[in-house]
Amino acid sequence: MMAYYLKKRIFFVCVLWLIAFNLYAQVPILERNISLKANNDKLSEVLDLIAKEGGFNFAYPSSLIDVNRRIDLTLTDRPVRDVLKQLFGTSLSYKVRGQYVILQKNTIETRQTHFFLSGYVVDPREGIKLPDASIYEKNSLISAISNQYGFYKIKLSTKSFPIRLSVSKPGYEPEIVLIRNAQNDYQNIELRRIKKPFVFEPTIEDNSMEKMEAFKNNVQVIERPMVLENPRPVFLDQIDELESSIIIEPDSIQENTNWDKFRKRIETFFVRRSQRINAININDSLNRTFQVSLLPFLGTNRLLSGSIENDFSLNILMGFSAGVRKVEIGGLFNGVRNNVTGFQLAGVGNIVGGELLGVQISSIFNLTEAIQRGVQLSVGVNVVTQVSNGWQVGLINFANEVQGKGHQIGLINISEFSETTPIGLLSFVSSSDGYKRLELSIDENQTGSFIFKTGVRKFYNILAIGYNFLRANEVFSIGYGVGRAYELRNAWMFNTDITTNLMIEYNDFTPNVGNLWRLDFSFEKQIARNAAITFGPSIKAFFLDSYNAASWKGKPFVQIPPYPPLYSTKVSTFWLGFQMGIRIRSR
Repeated sequence: MMAYYLKKRIFFVCVLWLIAFNLYAQVPILERNISLKANNDKLSEVLDLIAKEGGFNFAYPSSLIDVNRRIDLTLTDRPVRDVLKQLFGTSLSYKVRGQYVILQKNTIETRQTHFFLSGYVVDPREGIKLPDASIYEKNSLISAISNQYGFYKIKLSTKSFPIRLSVSKPGYEPEIVLIRNAQNDYQNIELRRIKKPFVFEPTIEDNSMEKMEAFKNNVQVIERPMVLENPRPVFLDQIDELESSIIIEPDSIQENTNWDKFRKRIETFFVRRSQRINAININDSLNRTFQVSLLPFLGTNRLLSGSIENDFSLNILMGFSAGVRKVEIGGLFNGVRNNVTGFQLAGVGNIVGGELLGVQISSIFNLTEAIQRGVQLSVGVNVVTQVSNGWQVGLINFANEVQGKGHQIGLINISEFSETTPIGLLSFVSSSDGYKRLELSIDENQTGSFIFKTGVRKFYNILAIGYNFLRANEVFSIGYGVGRAYELRNAWMFNTDITTNLMIEYNDFTPNVGNLWRLDFSFEKQIARNAAITFGPSIKAFFLDSYNAASWKGKPFVQIPPYPPLYSTKVSTFWLGFQMGIRIRSR
């Protein structure tokens, strides 16, 4: 029995060891941490120790290095990359091929115009390496992103010394690194975390219950540590933006709105990850007079495009920028993270993450978070996810809130709240200021009519369907109209509606067709929370289709109205009518 449990434990330990070894093997060779203690040892022996602890092999020509050179070096938990820098400085370079690290001579030509600066971005206080930090140069717009192990590599021009590199990451103080020459191509960059304020509560001198409750309920702000996601393994010794993980800052976690989620999805689809990271990291005011791009990641603003505001912007196919101050033109799409001030034209669509203060024109859609002042004009859809103080003109207009100077003109207008009157075929306002009625009514001609009214009280749209099955020849009608409601006292309301209705009478031969115009004056009395009764007089005019004016059986639509009209000819009839019904109210 003891032997069985012993075998089981040995098997369990072996499984854990294999898992740990597999995870370690997935870490890039140059990022594997090793410890080394050399005391007057030969270089060849030191390299063997490094290779053994790191789980790889070295490859180099025998003439490349002095293998008998004596080494004194003690390091603890340092990446292989750092250890090799300690041993060889800038004299050698290395690259990884499979399980081999190939050493080669690093020749620096005097005519060289560029060099690579590399190293780690670290938090010295927490003792961690920082992924997804932005390293960039403002003038040339050259940039790099630290990978999930905090390693960065950036290509710089030797013609621009001294070079001022900016380094930034949310939650950390921005840093400026001065590069004076190309001799030292390896430099670690330290970023210090922004300290959050700590609210100190003085000692309570009064121990009354009121004081104790006030102290207990007071919210204190404390400093919280940074939390890192588990990084995914990287198999190549290079900065691969697709393999980097993102730091999650606890103080930046907040409930995302649907607009935020949609905007992130759009950016994820169209924009490279490095651009999105730079846009989050960089708070500097970067401006350019002009930029041109083919795609969001192929343009004169390079991978910093999401952090740069442009006066003039030309996007041959698609573009992505922090803002536009004057004019932006795009063959397909224009994408702007923040605000647009001026004119924006796109073949397909404009997407603005902030405010519009100008004009948006497109053939398919315009999308912005807010309109401070300006116009959205599209053959398709205009969308404002928050507040609109401008005009929307298009086939379909949507805005969360339409305020004082905002207006919607389109086939269909939709808003949560509107201070102004939307003009269109159908308008839907969801808030209490919106007007919605679903009505079942009768009049002198129809045994039943369903009427739907939507919009605002000052102007609403009407859709109507009617049917009369009691006549010898059945009559069907469908209508559209507009109306206005007036608020009265004591739960009363007065409506004036004008509608036009297509009337179809079914007989034994070809259906008869006519057009009924009606002006309705109706009173509404609320009888329950969402119910009301309605009644009132109507002025009606009926016009026959000329094709039906002379029927062999006599005049069509006989007994419409069912009593003598005020005036009648072969093709027209005028009379006074009535309507009454019950309504379901929106509020």
